[in-house]
Amino acid sequence: MVTRRTPAQPSAAVRASVAAEQQRSQPANATARASPIGRPSPTRQQPDQAISKQRSPSIRLAKLLLWLFLFHVGAIYLFTRGFLLSRSVLDSKSECNNTNVESFTGLDAAGDCWYPQRFNKAVVILIDALRFDFVVPHDTPLDEREPYYHNKLPIIHSLLNDKPENTLVFQFVADPPTTTLQRLKALTSGTLPTIIDAGSNFASSALKEDNWLAQFEAARGSDRIRFMGDDTWAGLFPNALNAENSFAFESFDVHDLHTVDNNVTEKLQRILPQQKDWDLLIAHFLGVDHCGHRHGPDNIQMALKLEQMNQQIKKVIDSVSDDTLVLIMGDHGMNGQGDHGGDTDDEVEAALVVYSKQKLLDRKVLDQLQLGDMLRYTKPVGGSVYRTITQIDLVPTLSLLLGLPIPFNNLGHVIPELFLTGSSPEMALRSLLQALRLNAAQVSTYFKSYMNLHPSSDIALASAFEFGDMFAVAEEYLWAQDGQPFSKEVLEQALSLYSQYLRTALTSCKRIWAHFDVPFMAAGGGLLLANTLALIVYIVGFKKSPMPKNLEKFLAGGTLLGITLSRSLKIALSHWPALKESAIGIADVMVFSVASLSLAGFCLSMALHAYEHKMFKISCPRIRLPPLSGFLACLFIFVNCLIFASNSYIVHESTFIIGFLQTFGLIGLLFSFRVPDPIARKRAVLLTLGFMVLTRLISYSTVCREEQGVHCTHTYYASAFHTVPSQWSLVTLVASGAVTPFVIRRFLKQSKSLNGVAILWIDYGLRLGIVLGTVYAVLDFEESKAEAMRGGAMGRTLEPFAVGTTQSGPYAYIKTLLVRLAFGMALVVGPVAWWSSPLCLDIQTVDETLSEPFATTTARGQQQQQQQRNGSQASGVKTERKIYILGYGNAFGSSYYVLLTMLVLAVSLTQKPLGTLLLYLGLALISIVVELVDIWRDADIARWTTAIVERAQRETVAIPGTNNNNNNNSNINSGDGHAAGADAADQEQTQQQQQQEEPIHPPTPNSLLPVTVFSLLGNLLFFATGHQATLSSIQWGSAFVGVTRMNYYVSPLLVVVNTLGPFMIVAAAVPLITLWKMAPKADRTGKIMVFSELTRICMMMMMHQSLVLVANMFFTGGLFRRHLMVWKVFAPRFMLQASAMLVMDLVLVTVVSLVGLRRIMTEMSTVLGVKIE
Repeated sequence: MVTRRTPAQPSAAVRASVAAEQQRSQPANATARASPIGRPSPTRQQPDQAISKQRSPSIRLAKLLLWLFLFHVGAIYLFTRGFLLSRSVLDSKSECNNTNVESFTGLDAAGDCWYPQRFNKAVVILIDALRFDFVVPHDTPLDEREPYYHNKLPIIHSLLNDKPENTLVFQFVADPPTTTLQRLKALTSGTLPTIIDAGSNFASSALKEDNWLAQFEAARGSDRIRFMGDDTWAGLFPNALNAENSFAFESFDVHDLHTVDNNVTEKLQRILPQQKDWDLLIAHFLGVDHCGHRHGPDNIQMALKLEQMNQQIKKVIDSVSDDTLVLIMGDHGMNGQGDHGGDTDDEVEAALVVYSKQKLLDRKVLDQLQLGDMLRYTKPVGGSVYRTITQIDLVPTLSLLLGLPIPFNNLGHVIPELFLTGSSPEMALRSLLQALRLNAAQVSTYFKSYMNLHPSSDIALASAFEFGDMFAVAEEYLWAQDGQPFSKEVLEQALSLYSQYLRTALTSCKRIWAHFDVPFMAAGGGLLLANTLALIVYIVGFKKSPMPKNLEKFLAGGTLLGITLSRSLKIALSHWPALKESAIGIADVMVFSVASLSLAGFCLSMALHAYEHKMFKISCPRIRLPPLSGFLACLFIFVNCLIFASNSYIVHESTFIIGFLQTFGLIGLLFSFRVPDPIARKRAVLLTLGFMVLTRLISYSTVCREEQGVHCTHTYYASAFHTVPSQWSLVTLVASGAVTPFVIRRFLKQSKSLNGVAILWIDYGLRLGIVLGTVYAVLDFEESKAEAMRGGAMGRTLEPFAVGTTQSGPYAYIKTLLVRLAFGMALVVGPVAWWSSPLCLDIQTVDETLSEPFATTTARGQQQQQQQRNGSQASGVKTERKIYILGYGNAFGSSYYVLLTMLVLAVSLTQKPLGTLLLYLGLALISIVVELVDIWRDADIARWTTAIVERAQRETVAIPGTNNNNNNNSNINSGDGHAAGADAADQEQTQQQQQQEEPIHPPTPNSLLPVTVFSLLGNLLFFATGHQATLSSIQWGSAFVGVTRMNYYVSPLLVVVNTLGPFMIVAAAVPLITLWKMAPKADRTGKIMVFSELTRICMMMMMHQSLVLVANMFFTGGLFRRHLMVWKVFAPRFMLQASAMLVMDLVLVTVVSLVGLRRIMTEMSTVLGVKIE
């Protein structure tokens, strides 16, 4: 046991502190001298026995951490079941023979399905990520450079100018999240998406809701439908899109700009002329979206791609017949970096172009109408004003124009301009009123069905009390005009009433659409809170105690009991009135019962262990205030939890993180100046200042989110308008790649730990991995430089070369090979070498009369040694060979540190160049923190030892008869009764004074502050590496690092590592807080007691993350679930925190417990012949 960490008595503290320093520079003990490293002495356990016995502590720790991980998974599952619910789906279908509205003279579609069919055919051209300003014309001043995405669709401009009555352009606003899957659902069914469905974008399943494509298939048959493009359609509509007439292509290879579009173009050119064979043609192009993800919108590649789209649109316009409706649309937009999560206007503002060779509307008639309420949503762009509509408005519009029923779940509003048919204003208004009344009746029917299914839901209540009577009012007004001729004013008023009903219903649904299941949220949040409190009890109460012996049995018993009682509990809960509206399944009950009873088993095992070891204290000792470091850690955690009390705090969270870390630096200076040893004091001050400087440097790298506005400047990329790294980041990456191994060498060398596998890995493996990763980053940058350069002579010169996909050919093969070799060094070669020989130890032998150590590796050195021995023997000088074990004082920490560098290298390969550099700086910050912790602990022990010695000296002086002549004094005093009585009185008085003095408590290892700092460093590196708590900041390009095309197993893992890699690194670094510079010294029982402290610090990390997530759940799901920013700010931050905590838990189970600690402790036990617990 390393007693300098937690000394138990004065003499042991002094011996341990002195021994720890001696182990770094003095000869090893007799056992080491007698038994060379790797050879067991006669009294030592055999290796196989040591290994078998050594597996227990690390495996037990892994089991405990695995249970905590699974518990967290269950708690988060229950909370998300109540918070991130999918929208309730009604399976009802609209039918032609049921319009859901009473017949009204002059407003019936005689012989038609709901509404007179206006078009027989339709062509839908969906250009993924077609942002609105890509379509409309722009006038760029002569002194400004025109963006690459402006005025690249001249066919649209010519249609607007030459055929204004045949062409309509709308700003097509999407409801976030703006993933393609959710957009297709909304564009076909007219429903609103939910944020939980965003994760389903990678695995679409058949759409069960009523939709216009299914209605079209039911009315005319799937053989009349032709499709080509994104394979997401095939997953959503397997019945409507049969295999013979559909051509679906893989959609997630964002580096491939042309394969899908070229295939779609080829199929479109072949099928388009065969108009007798189809009535509906859908073409979904992906190149614009992929170009945005790869290069950003303002790029020469975007100009080329839009020009390609312009050619295809022109061919369609020229080929269609008069009875064909052409729809050209985007499903969403993109931000300046080409991403789309729904956070900014650019991400949700797509374009819709409607064209037909027959007149769509009479603008002279339109100018005579007063439709302000329905046409008031406008947006000025490029000097013109365009109408703004929601994307779900397409659903009722297209359905009625094609003679189909409106889908049952639709919430959209018909587009008025497309129903104003007729030669007079009255006829146009009557036609629009007929369509709008059917639309309103369909929505009213939907809400009635929803109320019957969920009578207590918020939407049902809103339908009953907020907008439900608005449809009845409109109907009453219309029926009041029965038998009377419709005037223009009456028609306009009726239209206004129906339109207000539809708009109000949609607004209410957007506000309260998700049905929050409070019992589920309370169950998940309550379980996580209870588990966190149990962790706190363990951390506080088990400072010097090992893990309870029967812990695994109690956990297993609670789990089995929970599984057994889950069905009975399900029956009991089903009869509880408060849970009547909750859709509780047997799996939900099983998760709750298993989690609850296993937690009860955990608490019971702690209680029994405390009782058996008499850890309960009956008396009430004097309350001791926590040390400053503990108070500061608690303050950081408390304020970190309060961040979630405001959306503004969440938006500017990175600023708070910097404040926390700089505050730690200032307090660290205070700690450093109090270090007694002058050399250590100077070193601590310099390290603390370095920590503050590096933290500030890292904070300068960031990407901005929309809400930060002018208070943030993009620095992570070369520009705010694309995702290309800057040249200076590549230069600094090359420099840091050369410096990082040197710094790591010096860091290990100062503790004499640059031995064994450390030399092999740092000098060869790490250097080679860094070089390969750097060369890959440079090649990737050079390859895309021509595509990314904007304007200027150089950019124009390189434009002809900026064509084609960047993921094929020999150049891409070289890049892929380089990064794969780097991954191999970090994940295969390095770990295998480390596993085979993890300890960074070496042996040196030296003669006490010689200044040079005996070199045993060369023949020349051996010859010199022999000559020196012969000379010493000839002179009659006796020599004694002594054995030094280099690295003994940091045997645990150095080996684990080498493993950590492998993880840092692996994570850095998934980052942009600047992100890689910042992870290297993050490793430096981790190194500084563990070194500071070691210095401060040594200072605490030194101060405590000094205080003990000083008190002992005072006691020696104050108590008579304790000097060297105590025998004589005793004889003299025994002859004098008065003197003896006086001495007895003085001794009694001295003892009373000692009892009244404040006891000198041994320094308690307070690991909470460094653990908290590690957690904050994870957040700092997350924001600094180009991430934010938004969907649009996910760096999807990382999915193609080391792969040439989308791999559904590797690519998602690469994205996860890129996003959550900083949290993985700090979680893996946690054991260094205890292991760094810890000598493997056994206690009186012959054991090295280290796992109790390792268990505590792992639980501290979990406790910190759990507390933050509990606070997030409380504010997000409790107080602010109806907040305006709940889905834009609070919910993404909750998902980030939950994901980060689970990833950190998983790292603690695997990298820390099953790999790092297990291998190090096993090897150390074998080498030293001691048991480690």
